[in-house]
Amino acid sequence: MAGQLIRRGENTWCVRVFTGRDAHGKRSYINQTVHGTKREADQELRKLLAQRDTGRLHVKPKQSVDEYLDVWLETVVRPSVRQRTLHSYDEALRLYVRPNFGRLKLASVTPIEVRAMLVKLRDRGLSPRTVRKAHEVLRNALEQAVADCLIPENPARSRLVKKALPRTEREERQTIGVEAIGAFLAAAAENRLYAYWCVLLFGGLRPSEALALRWEDIRGDTVQVNRVLVDVERREMYFAPPKSKKSRRSVVLPTVAIEALREHRRRQAEERLAAGPGWEDQGLVFTTEVGWLLRQDNTRWHFRNVLKAANLPWMRIYDLRHSNASLLLAAGEDLKVVSERLGHSTLALTADVYAHVSRGMQERAAVKLDSLVELGGGLRS
Repeated sequence: MAGQLIRRGENTWCVRVFTGRDAHGKRSYINQTVHGTKREADQELRKLLAQRDTGRLHVKPKQSVDEYLDVWLETVVRPSVRQRTLHSYDEALRLYVRPNFGRLKLASVTPIEVRAMLVKLRDRGLSPRTVRKAHEVLRNALEQAVADCLIPENPARSRLVKKALPRTEREERQTIGVEAIGAFLAAAAENRLYAYWCVLLFGGLRPSEALALRWEDIRGDTVQVNRVLVDVERREMYFAPPKSKKSRRSVVLPTVAIEALREHRRRQAEERLAAGPGWEDQGLVFTTEVGWLLRQDNTRWHFRNVLKAANLPWMRIYDLRHSNASLLLAAGEDLKVVSERLGHSTLALTADVYAHVSRGMQERAAVKLDSLVELGGGLRS
């Protein structure tokens, strides 16, 4: 029996479609109520049969959004991303998505519920970036539900939802300019992690890359970036491969950074003697006073003190990397060289991230063209 029309009352029909047998051999059906004439009910039956025969018939899942998200995180996200990314996904779902409609049935989520969630998050005063992040994670989760034939379409992709997303303006990054380098270095020189700040500012390494460096990774004036230190809050730290293929790279450091590393190694040898048997020897460049891995929370405390001593505005440690790129580009360095030093996956990424600096490069290019015109005899009238 492929399908049935069952009369339930005046102008009310039950459309039943056989979908196969379950794991126990029991017949499975989809039942749908149609209010209208028998012809209209028959048309609905034919449509469902056609969807079934072409693999487009979706059996509405009985699981809740919470139950589905648990499975999605464990079977789809965990095997494919790093621990830090998994943590950020889990946090976005826990704080913003689950409280709004986690208990709803997965099949009952509509664009209206998703839009309502976004409006609530905006009304709470959350930043546009946070609201868009919550939407992105939910959209990705529901996209997998579509691929698994659990729902026919993704409610987080509708035009209604996109209109509710807040606009994000490019953040104005705080960086250390040429005029502030002297003050920053003078203050940083008094800090135990002076060499760390130099490697970030003059090498452009990511903090996670610098904290994973071993002394064997430094050869002469060149640093080999081969791994990162993954530090997720309240979890055990561990080493992992770099972010991308191009993140594995060699970076030549200037003299100021090399000299800072030499002094740092001398000081580390003194700390090692003072710690005695308590020293945790892992061959790392940047450690605690007893050789343990450095948590980024620890380095943030040091960085705040350096900025305060240098009378510089608050910025993130990661902004030292941005400072490196901005300084090089402002000095006229080739964009491709800067991209390679940063370990960006594409040249376009570098150009997009540092568009504010590339404006100055455009202006310098215009001046060069003017000079070429003058060399050629100027404009003819």
